[in-house]
Amino acid sequence: MTRGCAVGIDPGERWVGVARAAQGSSLALPVGVLDRTAGDDETLESLKGMLGREPVTQLVVGVPLRPDGREDEQATRFRAFGESLASALGATCIAQDERFSTDESLTAAPFSGGSGERKARSPGRKSSRRRRRERERTHGEAAARILQRWLDSQAGALARERADRDH
Repeated sequence: MTRGCAVGIDPGERWVGVARAAQGSSLALPVGVLDRTAGDDETLESLKGMLGREPVTQLVVGVPLRPDGREDEQATRFRAFGESLASALGATCIAQDERFSTDESLTAAPFSGGSGERKARSPGRKSSRRRRRERERTHGEAAARILQRWLDSQAGALARERADRDH
């Protein structure tokens, strides 16, 4: 099996949040956000540029499931998008329930583990730079939460397997 990193994406109609975990790491870190309006080929090239030269072994795609756990049309489209990216990257595509991942990013303290304190913002319209930074942080953090859930589930499955083997 090829060694490489695990990448998580939080796909949207326009923006795609991206996170990664290095080979053997159990920590997902936000990387940034991609704009899908240029098309799937450009999105793929932007993703490759964002990740550098390290190969990707797993692409964990956030799929918004319905409350009953089934996929709707949007979830099917996002899964297909993830499968297309994974195929182009030579990675395995893994669907992960992403319900509430963006909402958590909007309400939780920053993913980096900071205190959550933010400097006071002036009232009025936000600059385009500030809006871009907030979008990158929000979507990147959502992708990191999706990838972290998958990493945690893998660690839990491995621990259960070891416990069963030891008893």
